[in-house]
Amino acid sequence: MKHSRRDLLLAFGGVLSYSRFASIYAQDFASYTDADREAFLLGGKVASIQDIGEGVTKPIRAELSWKGAMHPAQIQRVDRPLPDFFGKDGTVLPARDAWRFNVAAYRLDRLLQLNMVPVSVARSYEGTPGAFTWWVDDVKGQETQRVREQWAAPDPERFEQQRAVGAVFDELIINIDRNLGNMLITNSWQVVLIDHTRSFTPYKNIRNIANLTRCSRALLTRMSDLTVAAIAKSVGTSLTRVEITALLARRDRIVAFFNEEAKAKGEKNV
Repeated sequence: MKHSRRDLLLAFGGVLSYSRFASIYAQDFASYTDADREAFLLGGKVASIQDIGEGVTKPIRAELSWKGAMHPAQIQRVDRPLPDFFGKDGTVLPARDAWRFNVAAYRLDRLLQLNMVPVSVARSYEGTPGAFTWWVDDVKGQETQRVREQWAAPDPERFEQQRAVGAVFDELIINIDRNLGNMLITNSWQVVLIDHTRSFTPYKNIRNIANLTRCSRALLTRMSDLTVAAIAKSVGTSLTRVEITALLARRDRIVAFFNEEAKAKGEKNV
């Protein structure tokens, strides 16, 4: 007999870890495309909710029901000012903690063909605008666990490449809140980046150049090809024109940095 997710959740006392809950039905949704996940998140009925209990943005885990299937999603509705951002060059800018940046990060990730950020859509919940984000399937654990328990990646070079790419992406979107808890590792050792509500401050320089350790030529090319029009078409209202302009200014500096590195040190990090 095949049990529903609700049955399993109740059987485990209503509390499951991210990895345990995600792995139970991971295979059910392995064939879903991004469009399938977007449709599920937009159309799924909220069958139950539970506070996740982690994170200052008070995210909610919702069980969505859609066309006979059920799958969890994360709901974030945060939208508030943060303390001003202070750049190393003396620039002071207003910063924001906003759900819409989850949607923007997903859309930009797909423009760059990284596929490291879970699908996220804009959808209101209980009358408040927010982001519904696909609960990542087949999760082995958080980066926190990998470090604490000293997991050994089966392909260390590939894993480090993913981490380096994730760091480039974080500098591109100026994510000020990347931590070991919002970097997930699947059972196939894919790195997944979640929770981007504290990103996209309109700062035009590189925030932390030490994070730029290596980058593929393919990613540099795709970043170079980004345009205001392409980004605006993809992200819709999840970014303002000012935020897009600043993103492209950071892009220019990141690409220039790696090109200079290649000239000075050869292609080993590019």
